[in-house]
Amino acid sequence: MEMIYPLKRKLIIIFLIFVLGATVVYGATLPKNMRQKLENIRTASSVYDRNGKLIGNLYYYRRIWTPISKISPLLQKAVVSIEDARFYKHNGIDLKGIARAAVHNLIPGGAMEGGSTITQQLAKISLLSSERTVSRKVQDITLALQIEQTYSKQEILELYLNSVYLAHGNVGVEAASRYFFNKSAADLNLSEAALIAGMIRSPENYSPLKNMATAKKRRDLVLKKMAEYKYITQAQAKAAMATGIKIVKQNNNATVGGYFLDYVKEQLIKQGFTEEQLRFGGYKIYTTLDLNAQKAAEQTMAAQLPKIASAKIQPQGALVSLDVKSGEILAMVGGRSYAGSQYNRAVKSYRQPGSAVKPFVYATALEKGYTAASIIEDKPLSIVLENGTEWSPENYDRTYRGPISLRVALRHSVNTVAVQLLQDIGPQTVAEQMERMGITSLVKKGAVNDINLAPLALGGLTKGVTPLELAAAYLPFPNLGVYVEPTAVRKVVDRNGKTVKKYTAKKRAVLSAETSYIMTMLMKDVVEQGTGQRAKLSQYPVAGKTGTSSDYTNAWFVGYTPQVVTAVWIGNDRQDMPMKYKERTIGSATAAQLWGAYMKSAMAGRQVVDFIQPPGIVWADVDPKTGLVVPGIFNRDTYQEVFNAKNIPASNSYKIWNWFFPEKQAPEDESGKKPGAPDPSTPDVEQF
Repeated sequence: MEMIYPLKRKLIIIFLIFVLGATVVYGATLPKNMRQKLENIRTASSVYDRNGKLIGNLYYYRRIWTPISKISPLLQKAVVSIEDARFYKHNGIDLKGIARAAVHNLIPGGAMEGGSTITQQLAKISLLSSERTVSRKVQDITLALQIEQTYSKQEILELYLNSVYLAHGNVGVEAASRYFFNKSAADLNLSEAALIAGMIRSPENYSPLKNMATAKKRRDLVLKKMAEYKYITQAQAKAAMATGIKIVKQNNNATVGGYFLDYVKEQLIKQGFTEEQLRFGGYKIYTTLDLNAQKAAEQTMAAQLPKIASAKIQPQGALVSLDVKSGEILAMVGGRSYAGSQYNRAVKSYRQPGSAVKPFVYATALEKGYTAASIIEDKPLSIVLENGTEWSPENYDRTYRGPISLRVALRHSVNTVAVQLLQDIGPQTVAEQMERMGITSLVKKGAVNDINLAPLALGGLTKGVTPLELAAAYLPFPNLGVYVEPTAVRKVVDRNGKTVKKYTAKKRAVLSAETSYIMTMLMKDVVEQGTGQRAKLSQYPVAGKTGTSSDYTNAWFVGYTPQVVTAVWIGNDRQDMPMKYKERTIGSATAAQLWGAYMKSAMAGRQVVDFIQPPGIVWADVDPKTGLVVPGIFNRDTYQEVFNAKNIPASNSYKIWNWFFPEKQAPEDESGKKPGAPDPSTPDVEQF
C-alpha cells in the first residue's frame, strides 16, 4: 500500500466523515421503491400493432435482456477489470477509490469524478439524474449500499450489463454484441469482449464505427487490466492485442416504425404518462399501426423517393395512412429513413399544400348550392385586393378552356375556377369549413393571414399543414361526411394485465353525406382522367387530389379507397428550395406515383368494395354547355352527372319528362364506373 502523506490523510478522514453524515441526510430523500425501480429495467414498455404483433420497445434503442448465465465470462471479467476491479470485495462503495478520487478532485465547485463502483453506476443509471455534483455522488453511495444488501453480486452485474448504454442506440451488452459482431454476448471472443467493455466509460468516443484507432487503444487497455488482475495470462492479452477488430454488423438492426413510436410516446406524455413510467413501467401499449402497411410504407419511401445526387439526401418525404372508419393511424413515415433523420415530417413539418386544398373549396361550394355540373368560365382574371394591389391568378399551363363544369375544373386543377368559387362563397366560409374538417393550422389574424383568395384557393397557406393533418381532413370524403380524429393508441395495459387507459375515436359530422359522395366522384375522376392518374390501382376504386406549391417547393398526393386514406408529401427540408435539380424537376405526379406504389402493397388482401352511395344521390343526364339536367333522349351530347336529389338543376324539358318518367339511377358501364363528362386532354402534372 502506498504511503499516504499527513495532509492527504486528514483530507480523506474529513471526506469520509462528510460522506457518512450526508448519507444520513440524503437517505431520507431517496426513492422508497428502489427495488421495484431496479426491477423495472427488466420490463421496458413494449408496443404492439393492431393485430397484436410486437413492434418493439417504446424507446427507439435496442435492448435484449439476457441473464448473466448467457453472458460470456470473458465479458464479465473484462467489465470488472476496467470499471471496478474490487467489485467482488467491496460492499457497494470502494473507500480506497473514493478517497483517491476525493484527493484528486478536492477543488472548488463541488464536482466529483471517478471512484464509482459498478453498483454506484447501476444506481445512477436506474434511479438518479446524471448531474455530477457532490450531493448526487452521495446519493450514489447511499443507494449502492442498499442495493448490495438486496441483491447478490451476480444479480447486480446482470442488472448492470443489461443497463449500460453502448452507442448507436444499443442498451445492454447483448444488443451491442449483435450490433457490432452479429453474435450473442455468450459467444464473444476475448478481443470482442474487451472492446465492448472498453466502450462503457465513453460509448460515443470508443465506438469502433466512429474511431477505430481510439477503440483499439481502449480495447488494449482493457486486456492489460485483465492480465494485471489475473483474469487472463499475459500471453493471452498479447495475442488478443495482435488481433484486428472486425465489425460484422447485424443485418436486421433497423427500427421498424421509428417515427410512429416517437409519435406514440409524445401522445402518451401529453395524456398524462411520465417519461419514467413509459420507459420503465413495463406497459403493453396496443396501437393502431398495421405492421405490414408500415413495412410497405418504409420500403416504398426508400425505393420510390427520388435520389438526387446533386442534392445529397434531398428531397425528403412523408407518408401517413389512416383507416377511413376509425381514423386510426395505419402507417407513418417521417422521412427517407429513421436512421438518417429522426425528425418526423409527417407530424412536425408544416408545408403549403398547393392545389390539395381545392377539394375543401369545392365541398363548401356544393354545400352552398353549386353542383358538379355548374358552369364557370375559365378565363384570365384581374382582381383588386384589399390592399389595392392587382392580382392575376393563372392556370399552371397558362391556357384557358372557357366555360367548364366544376367536374372538369377539378379534374385539371384549374386555378381560375377555384378563385371564382372562393370569391362567390367567401374566404371566411371556406376557412370555417376547413376547420370543421380538421385543418387546425390556418392563420386567421395578422398582416399576412389565410382568410384570402390565394391561400385558400391555391393552397399558399401562411403556416401550411402537416401530412397527418391533411390526411385526416380528407377522411370525411369517403366517410359520408364524418370527421374522425386520428388516433395512434387503442389501449395501455400495465404489467399486471390491467387496462389503465382505453381510447375511443372522436367523431363529428362536418359535411352532408351527399356532398361527401359527390366530392368522391369528382376526385375519382381526378385519378381516372386527370392529374392523379399515376395513383391508379388496378382493382380498387381510388379518389384523390394532387398538389404542387409555387415553384415546386412541395409536392402532394392525398388519395383514398373506401377503406384507407393516405397522404404523401415530397419536398426539400429548406422551404425556400424548389425541387428543381440538374437531374430532374419533381412535382405532384411523383407523389401520386409513390402513393400508388405504397397503396398497392397496403391494400393487398383487402376486399374490393366501392364507395358507399347515400340514399339522397341521383345520377342524371346533363347538357355540358348549360350544366342543366335534360332528358338524354333529346340530347346526344349529354353525360351522366351525380347530384344531391335536393339540388338538381333541371331544364324545363327534364321537369316535364321526369313527371311522366321518373329518373332512375344511372347504369354502370362495363368497367363498373359511373360515366362522367368526357375530356380527352389530360396533363400529367399540375403545378399550382
